[in-house]
Amino acid sequence: MSIDEKKKVVSRDSLPKHIKKSHQIVFSRQDLSAREADIFALMIATMKESDWVGTTPKYEFSASQLSNWLNIAPKHIATYLNPVAMRLSRYSVGIKTEDGNGEIEFDYKPIFKNISYKNRTFTMIPNDLLKSEFIEYKQGFALINTTSFLCIKQEYAKRLYEILSRFKEPGYEMHLIKLDELKGLFGLYDEKGNLKSDKLSFKNNGVFMQRCIRSSIDILKSNPTTNKELLFYESANGEVGYELKKQGNKIIAIKFLMSWITKGNIEEFNERDAITTIKKLELKRQQLKSEGNGKKLSTAELKLLLSAYNYTGNEELSNKIATTLIERRNNRAEQASSKEEIDIANKLTIDNLDIPY
Repeated sequence: MSIDEKKKVVSRDSLPKHIKKSHQIVFSRQDLSAREADIFALMIATMKESDWVGTTPKYEFSASQLSNWLNIAPKHIATYLNPVAMRLSRYSVGIKTEDGNGEIEFDYKPIFKNISYKNRTFTMIPNDLLKSEFIEYKQGFALINTTSFLCIKQEYAKRLYEILSRFKEPGYEMHLIKLDELKGLFGLYDEKGNLKSDKLSFKNNGVFMQRCIRSSIDILKSNPTTNKELLFYESANGEVGYELKKQGNKIIAIKFLMSWITKGNIEEFNERDAITTIKKLELKRQQLKSEGNGKKLSTAELKLLLSAYNYTGNEELSNKIATTLIERRNNRAEQASSKEEIDIANKLTIDNLDIPY
């Protein structure tokens, strides 16, 4: 080990519960397959700011660790890692920057200095040029559930889960994302901003919407792990999980319609906590019902109850609560729309209407 490198050997049972990815890395342009994303995520999950103090960190994982975490037979580890490591060693990520006129640009930098597999040990040395992007959290970060991330097998669904994880923080609300920016986040553009030669079919927005957006949302909704974390809502036009902003017939931006049921709290439950939560909230629900004044559990309480039922594996009641939460959200959206229309109508007078009375 060279004097300017610090070895980080990860103990067998120390895979962190969360992957903490900086805003810059989450919103970088990257084109990683599901397997490549998993390996990259394992390094980020174990990375700490202190690893970089005065050195370049070196992250080492044993074959038995990777076998356990990635659910791969030990005898197949080398076969699995060889093509993944080869491609990762060549990949760059496009970091968003701005020029002096405020124009958006992307600066592409290699992810790794070196990747190797020797003596049944997989070693990754990250690129020093990305140090600030790896550990700089001033712009915020995504707290990604490691188990959930590893259990998603499709690359675009995995990437969407990562992007949505950026919107867990209070006050950081989901916003419209320009279509071209979103295509970049899914790794469809090269360094010159052109569609990659193997991604030309995505020039058709219908193909992009189906493969990257609708299919990914369907996967996250049906995945037995992620469907306990995320709720997707229906738009006014019947789209599930998103709404479109159009200019004429052209899609120019997308807003994802979702909320996090819990922000990792389901992992903090134990059996006693879950049962206690269910008893407490179900008792309150019955009391509110018996009072007959129309009061119900709050949305926050329903989400907590949903997490508890998810922990106990009661899918029937979990599904009922999830449906109630979606209905509440849709009702709020309808009420907000109606109130806006009423406010506009109330401001209208004969004087400001262009009608010949």
